[in-house]
Amino acid sequence: MPLARQRDGVRPLEVGVRRPRSALVATLAHESLGAVLALALAVLALRHVLATERVALLWYDGDSVLLPLVARSVALGQPFEWAMSPALFFFPELPVYLGVSAVTATPQQALALNGVLVLLAVYAIVRAAANELMTAATRPARIAVSVLAVVLLTMLVLTESSATATSLELASLLLTTTYYYGAVLAMLGTGVLVLRTVRTGRASVPVLVTLGLVAALTTASNPLYVPWSAGPVVVTLGLLVAARRLPWRPAALVAATLTVGAVVGYLVRIPLRPFVSLDPSTYVHPERAGATAAFFAALTDDRAASASGDAGLLLMLLGVLLSAGGTVWALRARASRTVLVACALPLVTIAAVSVGVVVAGSETPRYLEPVVAMPLLALVAVCELTRTAVRQTRLHRPVRALRTLLAVGAAAVLVAGVAVTPGTARAVVEARYTPVDCLDRWVDAHRSAGRDPVGVGQFWTIRPLAAYAEQDVRLLQVRDTFDTYPWLVDLGAYRQARPDYVVIGSGDVWTTPVEDSLGRPATITHCTGYDVYDYAGTRGADVLRERVVGSALAVLRQRGF
Repeated sequence: MPLARQRDGVRPLEVGVRRPRSALVATLAHESLGAVLALALAVLALRHVLATERVALLWYDGDSVLLPLVARSVALGQPFEWAMSPALFFFPELPVYLGVSAVTATPQQALALNGVLVLLAVYAIVRAAANELMTAATRPARIAVSVLAVVLLTMLVLTESSATATSLELASLLLTTTYYYGAVLAMLGTGVLVLRTVRTGRASVPVLVTLGLVAALTTASNPLYVPWSAGPVVVTLGLLVAARRLPWRPAALVAATLTVGAVVGYLVRIPLRPFVSLDPSTYVHPERAGATAAFFAALTDDRAASASGDAGLLLMLLGVLLSAGGTVWALRARASRTVLVACALPLVTIAAVSVGVVVAGSETPRYLEPVVAMPLLALVAVCELTRTAVRQTRLHRPVRALRTLLAVGAAAVLVAGVAVTPGTARAVVEARYTPVDCLDRWVDAHRSAGRDPVGVGQFWTIRPLAAYAEQDVRLLQVRDTFDTYPWLVDLGAYRQARPDYVVIGSGDVWTTPVEDSLGRPATITHCTGYDVYDYAGTRGADVLRERVVGSALAVLRQRGF
């Protein structure tokens, strides 16, 4: 009996030619190669961050050390009475970080490993998207396209090198633990679940349950999920249903599930309110829309001031063009519904977050992270459109040149990854926050004398010190008035505290000079980047206890802890 003709990439059944075991081995080999390539790209991205000023944002920024501080607090057995931001980082950031910190020796190692895992998760999600979008393609083709998406993301990271989060350097923020990578992964994962529903033409119970859980858990932890993911999905599906490109029933079920999940997430935030420092609505200032547009225009000019910045802007523009061009191509070519959604959803998301940030009057560039993440789905869809278009010509057979190009590219990535891995691992293992050594020695000396010193200081100065100091160093976060600053800090640490020294950073701004508020310190110790004012045995120690602990207890009562 003759073999059935191969159609659209689906191989015929060849009885007796290929055994299941050999097929499994081939599958594992292909998938392992894709994962190794993604790991090599992740290491390349991490190495670039470590070799530039961006490392300060990864390891030593006041926001970036939040989860190391949480892990430290948990290890010390302190009450879990944290004052977070509107983003609580309870899902998935905190569980993931606690897991990686359990298998690493320092916060630097944990943060680096966390960043690599995030980029691997991006690859895994894009790989799942390729399965939904390229059902007729071979497994190696789907893997190659997924790796290509991570290559685009890595290239973006390689253009980013500043130490600030207030820039249009968005891709490298995924390597950090507190710049919303959880919401980004949930956004991409939601896109894949939507694609599964569109491809099958029905909203299965497992998909809807998973979608609802992702929406509820992510919204409860970070309400950005709604404008980043749930809202754009509902709008996209609604537009395509109105255009009669999608059946209304599965689209309605997905939209309803996301809506219910988001509402449940907001309801879960009610009992979590003691942990929330500011209501998300306080970030909305429509009257500042004009100033915000000017702000982002200035950021774009700053980004374009260097060759790497120009390259980064061009890559971001490429992502937008893939989304917009792919949508037009899919509509004109009457492509599959899955491909159309994979192009249209990123386009709607980019438009929603770009306009939304300006209308909300928010001068916070990191809210634009979907602009660099969602086009990865469009890239896969455009690759499928290209593959389908080529197969309709006489050039449908894979040419040797293309295979050679892909093999050379994969080899280059592997060689580069292997080449930088030893140096990257060494940099992570040997990383030390040397400014903290002076404070460690100071505290150890006073503990040896029978004293239990507790210090206070401002946000940007003491947070990296608190994260990287020895376990017996206690630092409390205060404003320039010495009132407690309840932002990304464990308020439980203030209970029964007796602060008696002040850490004054070289960049601190004190409305009233410290000596005018507390008097002359008993001693002053000069360290790299900061001074230690010791008020033990002086009137200043009494003032510190009254203001710091008194204001902390008031905040604790107000929050209901």
